[in-house]
This record gives sequence, C-alpha cells and structure tokens, in this order.
Amino acid sequence: MEDSSYVTYERPNKDDLTRVHEYYLSHLLLLEQASPIALKAIIKRELDACGKDIAPLLNENKDSFKTKYEAEYLQLFQDDTVNSDFDSWDTLQLCAAIFFLFKSDLADQEVKAIQCIYDLRKDIENVESASLTYNTYKEKQRLLREQLLELVKLIGDHDKLYCKRMMYSFEPTSIHLSEQLKGSLKQTNDVKTHLKIAMKENVVTQVDINNGEDNEIWPTNDHIFTEELQNKNVYINDSVVLRCKLNSPASETVVWKKDSLPVEMTDNIVFMGNHCTHWLAITHASLEDTGNYACVCGNISTSANLTVKDERLILVFDLPLKSKATENENIALECGVNMRTSEPVWRHDGEEIQSCSRYLIQVEGTKHILTIKNVTFQDEGEYTVDFGEVSSKTTVIIQGETDVLHRIQLTEELFQNWVRSVLALKYLKVGLEEFSDKVVQEHHDDILSSLQGTCNTCTEESLLPHKHDQCPHQNKQKCLCSKNQKQKSGKMCPNGFCGKCHDRIVCDHRFRDPLLANTDVRKWSSDPWSVATCFINTTGYKDKQSAKDVDCSGLLSLFINNVFIEMMLGEDIINGKSDAFSQAREARNDIHHSSNYEMSENQLDNFINLFREVLEIKDKHGNMPLKDEPGVQEALRSLDVVQQNQIEINFEHEMEQLRAHGMYKLEEKCQAGKEQLELKLQQMEQQLKDKDNELQLKLNLQSSGEKKLEGIY
Repeated sequence: MEDSSYVTYERPNKDDLTRVHEYYLSHLLLLEQASPIALKAIIKRELDACGKDIAPLLNENKDSFKTKYEAEYLQLFQDDTVNSDFDSWDTLQLCAAIFFLFKSDLADQEVKAIQCIYDLRKDIENVESASLTYNTYKEKQRLLREQLLELVKLIGDHDKLYCKRMMYSFEPTSIHLSEQLKGSLKQTNDVKTHLKIAMKENVVTQVDINNGEDNEIWPTNDHIFTEELQNKNVYINDSVVLRCKLNSPASETVVWKKDSLPVEMTDNIVFMGNHCTHWLAITHASLEDTGNYACVCGNISTSANLTVKDERLILVFDLPLKSKATENENIALECGVNMRTSEPVWRHDGEEIQSCSRYLIQVEGTKHILTIKNVTFQDEGEYTVDFGEVSSKTTVIIQGETDVLHRIQLTEELFQNWVRSVLALKYLKVGLEEFSDKVVQEHHDDILSSLQGTCNTCTEESLLPHKHDQCPHQNKQKCLCSKNQKQKSGKMCPNGFCGKCHDRIVCDHRFRDPLLANTDVRKWSSDPWSVATCFINTTGYKDKQSAKDVDCSGLLSLFINNVFIEMMLGEDIINGKSDAFSQAREARNDIHHSSNYEMSENQLDNFINLFREVLEIKDKHGNMPLKDEPGVQEALRSLDVVQQNQIEINFEHEMEQLRAHGMYKLEEKCQAGKEQLELKLQQMEQQLKDKDNELQLKLNLQSSGEKKLEGIY
C-alpha cells in the first residue's frame, strides 16, 4: 500500500480549534472504531470461505508479509509467534492482513475502500491533531464515510448494521469536548493515545451506539436502510408482508413501487409506516402480484423480489432415514419433489454445503442429488436438503475399512511377512539413494569433460546422432539415426554435442540399448538425471530429478545397465544376469506381483539376505565399495530389525489415536456449537418479535380489510 495525501494542509484559525478537534476525533473514531467492524467481518468471511485459521495463513508466508508490511509485522509477530486474535488488531494491521492474504478474492469496491481506509489511517499520524482546518477533516470524513458504506455492502447484516450505527453516531455534533480534554489532546501527537483519551472520557454523548431500538436519536438527517427488503416466495391466496427499516423517521414521503411503477393501495394491498419501520402487506396474493418491489425514501431505496406460485411444492420421495457407506467410497443422497425448482440448500450438521470437487450437488429434473466422494469418518452426521417450504433429512453412517474380517487378515502371518518384505525393499532403496545421486553426477561430469560445447535445442524427433553405418546401438532399427533418416527429419546437432552425447550413452549402456522415452534430449548438457534415466529399462521416469524420485526397481536397473557405475564399484561386480543387483530386481518383481500378497518366512529371509548382499557388495579384491556410503549402515540395521521380526504390525495404537483426536475435535465442536447457539438464540428472539408483528399485521388485514392500520407497537 502506498501513502497518499487527500487534502492540502492549512493553518487553522484560532477560533476554529474546538471545531477542528471535534472533526478530528470524529474522523479518528470512524477510523479506529467503525472501520474495524467491517474489516473484521471481511476477515471472518474469507476465513470461512477457505476453511483455515488466521495464524497458519500468516505463518506460511511471514517473510513476504514482513517485506511488504514491516511495521504491521513487528506489531503482530512477537518472538516469531503471531497474535492470532484479530479482534485486538488496529485498523492498519487489519488492512495489511486482508490485502496480504485475500486481496485477489475481494470485489473491486472492497479493494478501493480498504485502500482508502489504510491511507487515511496512515495520513492521520503525519500531522498534529489541530493542524488542519475543520473543512479539511470534513472532506476526509466524507471520503471515509463514502468508502465505508461501499465496504459494508458485502458483509453480514449484523456487522453491517453495527458499523452503520457507529458511522452515524460519530458525527462531530455528537462529540463533547471539555477544556481539560482539549488540553490532554495537545500534550501528545500519538494517535493511539488520543483514541484512548476519547474512549476514556466518553466523548460521544448524544447517541448510544449499542441501542438498536426504534427510538434512538440519530445525529444526522441522512437516511439509510438499516434493514432491507428480503426476497419472498408465496402461493396463491397466501398473505405476505414486505418489511424494511430506516435509521430514523423519514422526513419525506416513503413511496412503494412495483417493477418501477408506483403501487396503489387497494382492499388487498396496504402499506404503512410506524416510526422507522415500513410495511407493504398483501392479504391474498395472486400471480399478478409477482414482481420486484421497492421502498423509496428520497434518493435511497431497497428492493426485493416477490414470487407467487400456483402450486405448492411437496416431497415425492424423501431422503432415506439412514445412509451407510464404507470409508473411501462414494455415497449419493437423493430425494424428489413434485416440480422443477431452484437448487435447494444442502447442509451437514447445520453447516451449508457448497458444490466442490468432493461434494457434487446435482439437479436432474425434479430429482435432487448430493454425491460425497471418498467419504471419511468426518462425513458422518445429519444431512438435510431444504427447499424453503419443505425439507428432508438423513443420517449418514461411515463404516471403517478395517472391520473384523479385515482385522483378521491383518493378523495373518503370511500377509505380515509380505508387508515386511515391502519394508525391506524400502530400506534397500534408502541405502542406495545417496550413492546413486553421487555417481549420476560423476557420470554426467565425465561426459561433459570429454565433449565440447553444450546444446538445449535438439530433440528426440530431430537428432541425427551419426552416420548410419557407424551406429553403436545394439538394435539399429530403434536408434535415432535409423528412425529420423526414414522420417527425413533428422539433422546433426548444430553444436556437435548431442550426437556425441547420444553415442556415449549408448556405449556406456551394458546392452547398448538405452530407453530414450525416459529422457529429454534438450536437458542432456544441464541435468545429470536426464542422462541417468536412459539406463532404466521401463518408461515412467522422464523428468525425475533425484534418486528419491526413482523407485527401487529404477535404481537397480541403473546399477545393472550403466557400466560407468560398475567401474565406480569395481570390475566384475555386475554382469546383468546373475549378479546381486539383477537378483534383487527379480526379488522386487516377485514382491510386487505376489498374487495373494503372502510370503513364507523362508522366502522373506532369502530376500532380505539378498538385499543385504547388494549393500555389502564386494569387488574382486574383497573390498565393499558401498560400506562407508551415507545411509548404507542405517539401512543394514533396519534390514536386521525386519528380519528378526522386531516390528509389530498392529493398528490398535493408530485407532486409539484416531479416537483421541475425534474426542478432541468433538470438544472443540461442542464449544463452538455452544457459542453459535447463544448467538442464534439472540437472533431468534429478534426474529420471533418480527414474526409476531407480521402475524398481527396479517390478522388485522384478514379480519378488517381496512386500508389503514393503527400502529403495531
């Protein structure tokens, strides 16, 4: 964010200092009290959307955060620990965190508004509190209020209303300044100290910002809708009430419109107002009443759609009472209604479900389907589908894969032996990894030192490595010289490198038959493993960059086929047929292709002894070239543990951990549910009050049919 100056500084007139302080404190309260309400609401909204907490999001990229917002970083991070309680953050910290984490997800008007808030908050620290004229602060305040009103459009109703109340409460006319308070402000230029003084002295005296009743006193003649019209769906002959609410009694006539035309009162349509609240009531709805209704007060308005249907929606078939699925399977929940309708709301334990890669929401005519892919134990619980007028629910039960029959299988000795053999194969690979990386690099260095120049343009389809009669390849029909000559597309490497490198790879291959499908010719001069993968017998190893990326079969093929590696180990160690590496590769194939995943103890011993022989391979002088390589001794010790059956294949401990984790998560959900319940109870009390009022209105309309109603309250 960049600091910007919105105004020209002027020297204040001495008589205006009181008004300057009033406008200054009003502006400061808007920045530090009203603005954070909207900013925190945006953070909560974005955290809910991504399903993460604020702390890990900031910790993941804290170095970048420090670079962009160093001042805010130093305040939020203490001893490398982030303050995750964003309710305690000031405006600058909130703005910085939102822009750093969520800027790409925000609407354009939100980005503009938050930028304005950040700049104004920075700007207020650059001048003394009384060094500007009140007109300057008035202009700042106008700009800030304008952007705040834009910002609150996309946040929740509760936060929107609370923020608007603060905005209209912090008018300069609501600020009361004593001489002592003005003296306190002059003693320091620290903005946060000024804010503490204002809050301590309770400078806002005319309005209680926590008072949500209709009889509150607003310090301005500007009107806003604190409660807007809501879309409604009804059936023919139903009664319906559209309701909205202003921040203060309207000083001008409130007009109701339908599809942009004025609505006239009839025996069936009545509209009225009581203090700040305004209603439009229809006693018996008809299809002609469908449309967009607006309540207009001066230059502001609120609108909503009313839809009148001629048939009531009913469920043709419900969701099943219970639905069972096995872990990692897919499950489909289906129900049907009697007519085509918009997509319903699906919920899991009260939380709305959004369609994504794992949750697929489908509408097939009048049938509605929720598909959950790869279910886990966390997917258990109550699922509801809500169509507004009607709903259906089911309880989903997830059965674990390790049921009784599976547990019996896991305890079978032959199966456990097979699992041990896979583990032994893994230890063999670990023992070969570091030596493989080292020898691949040395082979590549040796090739580069023997050739001149480099190249990154030749490809398998274009390279003509040598004259046809000089081909060193074992199978000349598979060589590039034969294939590319036939296609008339081959040409010699312009730098003279790739053709010579190709011939060197062929000559270093024990069977003169490298697999070029595993390589990218363009990388031969820069990537050692692009050369090494040519020596692996099977495809699937292209673009591998280290021994960790290659499985045990690939590493064994590399040792068997590359004669340069044999020279590094010692001559006459590998022959490609009966040597320890070739036998180990055969053993690996036997393990992976076991039809029943079973193995005898004797066969397991033979395999482990063979893997040990590879790591303890001896040259013709009796030396063990791999003995002192990193990781080899640890791999040998691990093979001993597997062979002596000192490992326990048992899932009880893991199940206990899962249970403990589940109980912890359950406690977390219970606490969160308790807090949500308290909040919902408060909301329900207000909703019940509103419903009582609407019900009374409907009863009065139905019983009297009068055009005017007496006050509701």
